[in-house]
Amino acid sequence: MKFLAKAILVIVCMFSACSLRAENFVDSNAFLQQKLEVFGLAGTPWESETSYDEERSRAWMDALHHAYERILGLPLMEGKQVAHVLQENAALKERLGLVLMSAPKTFFQPDISGMVRCRVDVPLTGKISLRSALYLAALRPQSMQPTSFLASWTSGVKFDEKLPAPKFNRVVIDVRAFNFEPSLFPRFFDASGMLIFQEAMIPQSERFSRPAVRFVTDIKAARAGLAEDETFTLAAHINELYSRDVVVEQSDLDVFARFCRDMVQTPLRQREIVIVFDPDRLRKTGRLKKSEKKAETSAESTKKQEAKP
Repeated sequence: MKFLAKAILVIVCMFSACSLRAENFVDSNAFLQQKLEVFGLAGTPWESETSYDEERSRAWMDALHHAYERILGLPLMEGKQVAHVLQENAALKERLGLVLMSAPKTFFQPDISGMVRCRVDVPLTGKISLRSALYLAALRPQSMQPTSFLASWTSGVKFDEKLPAPKFNRVVIDVRAFNFEPSLFPRFFDASGMLIFQEAMIPQSERFSRPAVRFVTDIKAARAGLAEDETFTLAAHINELYSRDVVVEQSDLDVFARFCRDMVQTPLRQREIVIVFDPDRLRKTGRLKKSEKKAETSAESTKKQEAKP
C-alpha cells in the first residue's frame, strides 16, 4: 500500500509539473506596451503604527521584487532567457539593478483597509532600460555558433551594396500564421542561416533611444500613421524549431539588407521593423482538439436497421 501511495504521488507531481510548464507562456503585453508593469503592496501592521512614507517604501520594494522575478522570465533572444544570462555574467545584475531603481514609480492613496499600492513601469527601450542593460548578452553567440558569428552583419549576407537605401521607413512582417514568440532581441536571418540584423548592433551613442523592432497584433496598426509607399511588407517565415527568430525570404533579402544597413548607419532616422503576431496562437496550438462524432456510413445504418426486430 505504501508503494502504491508513493507511485500515485509521483504521477500527480509529474502531471502538475507538465501542466505548469504548458501554461508558462510569454507575457506578450510587456512587448506590446514596451514596458513591464508591476504592482507592490504594503500596509499598516496590526501591532504598531508606522508612517505613510515607510509604507510607501515597503510597497515600492515589494514592486521591485515582483519586477525582478518577472524580468528573469522574459525571453532575451532565441535559446536564452534573462535568468540564463544573469547566471553567466554577474556584472549584468548591477546594470539590471540600476534599471529597476531608476524605473518610474507611481504611488496610490491608501484604500479603506489601509493598504498602500505602488506601480513600477520598467521600460524595455531607452537609455536606462532592459535592452540597454542586457544588449552585451545578446551580442554573445550561442555555444554552437562560431565566435565570429556576430562580428560583422555584412560578413555573409550577399546584396548589392552600391544601391541606395530604400525610401520606405517601416518594414512590416506578418507572422500570425506561425508560432512566433516575442523577445527582447529578435534576430533576422536569410535562408542560408546568415545573420542580417539584430537591434544590439546599433552604435552605442544612439542605441535603444527608440525601439528599432516593435510588436503589434493588428495589421492595421502596423501600417498606421504612414502612407502606403512608406511601408514595405516583408516576405518571411518562422522556423518551427526557432520561434523567436525571423527568416527572410530570398525574394526580399536584398531590399531588407539595405534597409537594415541604413538603420545601423543612421539610427536616429525614423526607421523601424514592426512584427505582427498572434499572442494566442501558441496557447491554441497547445490544446488538444475535441473529438468529433464519427458519421455513420450507409452500410452501418443498414446493419442497424436489419438488426431491429
